[in-house]
Formats: sequence, C-alpha cells, structure tokens
Amino acid sequence: MTLVQERNTMALQFVFGSSGSGKTHYLYKEAVRSAVEQPGDMILYMVPEQFTMQAQKEIITIHPNHGMMNIDVLSFRRLAYRIFEELAVKNLTVLDDMGKSMVLRKVAAAKKSELGLYQSQLNKNGFINQLKSMLSELYQYGITEGQLEDLLEQADRPLLRHKLQDMLVIYRGFQDYIENRFSTAEEILETLCKVLHRSEFIKNSRIYLDGYTGFTPVQYRIIGLLLKYAREVTVSITVDPQAEPYKEESVQHLFYMGKHTVHKIAVLAEKYGIQKREDICLTSHPRFDNAPAVGFLEKNLFRSFAPYRNKPEGRPLSDQIWIYQAMNPAEEVSFLVSQIQQAVKKEGLRYRDIAVITGDLKGYGNEISHQFKESEI
Repeated sequence: MTLVQERNTMALQFVFGSSGSGKTHYLYKEAVRSAVEQPGDMILYMVPEQFTMQAQKEIITIHPNHGMMNIDVLSFRRLAYRIFEELAVKNLTVLDDMGKSMVLRKVAAAKKSELGLYQSQLNKNGFINQLKSMLSELYQYGITEGQLEDLLEQADRPLLRHKLQDMLVIYRGFQDYIENRFSTAEEILETLCKVLHRSEFIKNSRIYLDGYTGFTPVQYRIIGLLLKYAREVTVSITVDPQAEPYKEESVQHLFYMGKHTVHKIAVLAEKYGIQKREDICLTSHPRFDNAPAVGFLEKNLFRSFAPYRNKPEGRPLSDQIWIYQAMNPAEEVSFLVSQIQQAVKKEGLRYRDIAVITGDLKGYGNEISHQFKESEI
C-alpha cells in the first residue's frame, strides 16, 4: 500500500486600491470568511506592531461568533516569538533601545583610542542616540561586518572613509559585547528566517499582510519563506489599480513604494514557483461617501489638474475642505485647537477620530505640543 501525501497548494494574491478604497475592510472579511469555512486552518493576519490591537477589535466585531477562534493577529516580531515557542527555540534576552544605548556607551568608551572622527563626539548630547539609530538600521537592512569592510575599501572620500572606519570599530565592539549574552530586536527576524521552514504552524496557515507601506530586506526574506511554506498569502498594497501596479517607476512617482513592493513580492513568488491568483482591484471609495470633494482630492492629488465641478452632495463643500490663512504658526495652531475642541464638544467626535498632519513637524511640533497641553487635548 502506497500513501501519497498531496502538497498544499501555495498561492499569492494582491489586493490593490488607493487610500480609502476599503482594502483593510475587505481583508478583514476575507480573513473571517476563511476562518469560518476552513476551521482546521490557522488564519494569520499580519499588521505593523502598532495596529495589532485595532485589527483584533475589528475582526472580533466582524466575526459572526464575535471571537478570534482560529485567527491570530501578529506583527513580524510577534510571529517570530510564536514560532520560537512552537519550536522551543532558545532566544537570548532582547536589548531595548535603552539597553542598546547603554551597551554602545560602554563599547564606545572602551574603543575610544581606536576611534578617529567620532572620538571628540562621544560626549555630545544625542550622539550615542544617533549611533544607536545607525546600528539599528545596519541590523534592519542586513548589513554585515564584511559588507562594511567592502564599503570602506571602496570609499573615495576621506570624510566618508573616517566615518565608515569608526562605524566598523563600534559595530565590531557591539557585536563582541552582546555575543552569547543578548540579542537585538532586529536579530530576532534573522533567527526566524533560519527556523521558519520547520514550523507546522506556518504550513497550516493562510496569511494576510495588511497596512505595510514597504518592507525591509529581512522582512522580504520572511515573506519569501511564507510564500514557500504557507497555504496562501494575500497582500494589500496602496496603489491605484489604474497606475499599472506591476510597472516599476522612479522614486518621484506617487505610488513608487507600492509598485516597488509589488515588484519585489512578485519576484519572490516567481523564484519559488508560487501560483499567482487574480488580483483584487478596489476602485470605489466608501470612506469618502459623505465627502465627495475629499474623495476627488484623494483621486487627483499629484495626478491631474482637473477642477472639481460636481455639485456638492451630502455635506456642503465648505464643510469638507477648508483653507485657513494665518499670520504665523502660533495663530494656525490656535485655530486648529478651537476646531478640535468644537468637534469634540459639539459634534460628538472623539480624539481618535481626528488627525493633525503637517509637512514641517520640526517647525510646528513644539507649538502644537504647547497649545495642546494648555488646552488639555
């Protein structure tokens, strides 16, 4: 008697749509539908760390039984811990930002005599914090000691050579200090890449990726492994379906990040021979049903110069888009404060319903913080 085990069908599907087109709501419903129809499968709904609680709340609301059942909401880091627990992978103590700063300060002091350009900067306010950010990016983008050495050899400008040399000294010292004692948050994903193929949890999972504007190299490696071993992977991408999502564009293009992400994931799917399902293209904008002028602005911003000629429906045009001119930033923020207070006290909005967006956070940040604190916002 011969037992033939059928291999799970691996598949990739993209969900395309511009902002407000309902991509997230569509994925919530699809995740719940899959969970109900395939109770034996695990549904992994992956979002950035800061959105996990909101996603859990929305899925519980939509689910007919108002529970998570076989749905798990995870970030990349939580996925790593979930698989480490399954496989009994020993994980070293993870250094948080404060821990990294303390180790860097100790390493920099010990290596001070080997430093050149950075030697005189060590005691300046914020310098260790800048080193920490740089180190985190090196780990995040998978830059190794060998790659730093190669860059140092290729550097043709003296200032760049000095900076790379000092960074290499710090990098080596940091690595030596934490070896077999600590790990960084960024290294957790590297460890995940090494063990993910052993996970039965992943092999019985349908995965939804939502809310990401792009991914780091190590995250792309994880996505490649998910494509290879999970049953299905569905990814939402913020890009107008009419903007040719599969066509790479220059960085100046409005949907450059979305298009680049589509290209990278499509290449991974081709590399592993993953079946690609028909794309879902969402063109309606339910978010703007009561504010068509705002919907028109979203659709045309940086894409055309067409004037808005439609007669306002629902809320009047003047209640959808305002332009307010003030003498200075303080007066602008004062007006902003008065509008927020009115919206909360008279219109029944909550603070979570309001967003303040500025293209100059450095110029406006302190004024906003001061006036919000004074007004108890």
